[in-house]
Formats: sequence, C-alpha cells, structure tokens
Amino acid sequence: MSVLSLVEMLLFNIFTVDYYCHRKYSLCKTTIVLLLSSIIPFGIGLALHSIFPYIGNGEYMLLGFVFLIPLSYLYRERNLLIFVIMCTCWTYTLGIFAISQQIVKIFIFPADYHFIIQTLLLAVTAWPYYKFFVPKYLFALNNMEIFEKNWYLYMGLGNCLNFLVLALLCNIFIDYEGSVAALTALILIFVSVHVSYYILYKIVYDSLELNHLKEAASHDYLTGLGNRSYFWEYLHSLISSDQTFSVLFMDLDRFKQINDQYGHVIGDEYLKHFAQISSSILDSNGKMFRFGGDEFIAIYQGQVSENIVERLRECRGWEKGAPCPFNQVSIGVLYCQPPHKDEEEILQQVDKLMYQKKLQKAAQK
Repeated sequence: MSVLSLVEMLLFNIFTVDYYCHRKYSLCKTTIVLLLSSIIPFGIGLALHSIFPYIGNGEYMLLGFVFLIPLSYLYRERNLLIFVIMCTCWTYTLGIFAISQQIVKIFIFPADYHFIIQTLLLAVTAWPYYKFFVPKYLFALNNMEIFEKNWYLYMGLGNCLNFLVLALLCNIFIDYEGSVAALTALILIFVSVHVSYYILYKIVYDSLELNHLKEAASHDYLTGLGNRSYFWEYLHSLISSDQTFSVLFMDLDRFKQINDQYGHVIGDEYLKHFAQISSSILDSNGKMFRFGGDEFIAIYQGQVSENIVERLRECRGWEKGAPCPFNQVSIGVLYCQPPHKDEEEILQQVDKLMYQKKLQKAAQK
C-alpha cells in the first residue's frame, strides 16, 4: 500500500508540473519520456528492495530530484522555475501523505487505510490547491523581474529551501507515533506554507500595482509618452549628472485645423501617430515627452544631427497608418553642455527658438 501511495504522489506531482509548464514536444512524446523516467527508478528500486527496503517513511524522498533531468529536457521553463514547482508539489503531497498517516495512527485504522485516506485528502484539497495557491505562487515567481535580479534569485532559491526544510520536517513526523499534537503540527506547517504563497503573491502583486500607478503618474495616457512631470524629473537628472544633451521643443503646426476639419477622435489619432513616428526616429538615443496639448519635447543624448531634426520636421514615415495628412511641426533645438543653466531657463530658451521657427514659417507664406 505504501507503494501505491508513492505512485499516487508521483503521478500527482508530474501532472502538476505538466499543467503549469509549457511542453517542448507533443503530449505523446512527453508522456513516454515521463513514463520511462518513472519506470526505470521503480524497477531499480524493486530490484534493490531486499538490500534497501522501502518502508514509506520518506527516507528516499530527495532521490526525486533526478526527475529534474527529464523535466528540464521536456519543458521550456528555466530549471530554477521547474525546481520551484517540483518543491511546491512535494511539500503539498508529502504533507498530505504525513497527515493521512497520522490520522491512521491516531484512530488505529488498518495500515491499508492510509492509501484511501490520502486519496480522499488529495481529492478534497486538490481544487483549492490548483485554483488558488499554485497560480498565485507562479504569478509571483514569473513577475519577480520588478525586483533587482539578485532579489529574484534569492527569493526563488530561498523559497525552494523553505520547501525542502518543511518537507524534511514532514519526514521526521512520519516516524512519530500517532498523536493529536503531531497531527496539529503537521497541519500548521502545511497551512503556513500555503499562506506563504499568498503573502509572496500579495507582495509581488502590490509592487506591480505600485509600478503601474507610478507609470500612470509619469506618462501621458493618450500617447504613452512621458508627461510634463517626468520631463522635469529627467531633465533635472541630466543636469545634476553634468551630461551633454540636446533639447528639442516641438509644436504641431495648425493642429486646431485638424480637430476642426476631421474631429477630435482623428485629432487624438494624429497625436498618437506623431508620438509613435518621432519616438522611432529618435530610437534609443532620445526620449520623447508630451509637454501638453500639441506640444512635445525630446531630449537627445549628445548633439542631435541636422538629419534627425529634418526627419522629425517632415515626420518621415507618416503616410503609413496616418489618420490624415501631416501639417508639419515647428522645432526649436538647444544644445546643452556643462556648466548647465537651470531647467526653467533651458525650457525658456528652447521655447523661444521654436517660436522663432514658427514665425519664420508664417513670414515665408
């Protein structure tokens, strides 16, 4: 009966890994490899049973790590994530195994009842386990990139080590005589592990929400560009670090005419299209900001070339996906190098340069 319990736990764990990981190969090939990976160790175990008897106390539990080899071959996830999922499954199934064994001992049931009670406990707890705990824990692991890289590694490995410690504690309790105290301790350990999944999930989820709020506070909702607040913050950081950069103040020509002729919906698409095109022209060398209304500011690393300015002025590539014809843009360019003036003076100067360009256009007409 202990062998049946072990097989049940093994199948449950393999199913969980398959459910939450992405296969590299077909279901048929994956199943064959997993079956062979399970049958071979069982065959070796049966052959050596007389020398190393299996008595169901979890003493060979750590040998289950050999499954990491076929699993890393069969699934696309990183080995660390597969390892974490394995440990999560083991903590769950080993906890159920130990609790059911304590129930058998406390109520003095026949040993054969252990498999039945374990199956019942798995059947009762599997739905909340799959529905709530594992998805939340995997969500936390998959979104740890919001922290520093080392945090991701430390938290992932730290939780895996916690699983191993809890699994070893369960292993110790398996050998205890049946007692309410031992059963209570096992249940508390079992519950605390799963509560820790939720706590970790809440930490990561709340951090993501905070990041989204920061993103919303610093970016323009229509174009997705940095807003005025983010521009001042970014400009201040460049000045404080004595960097060399160019500021480009852009004002869309006759934008009111676009709204009057085509409507405000097209006007919004016009702004979004300009933001997309200009951002692609600057590429990784600059940042675009929507300063307000039809005014945009770009900060370019180093001295911006006349070619980049001309491409922005003509908004080359506008025709692809354009909501309406382009009415041009007036651009003032200011090259800034240390020692810098203050932020407001820089903006006043580049705004004045942009206005001069606009007047030149009007005079030419």
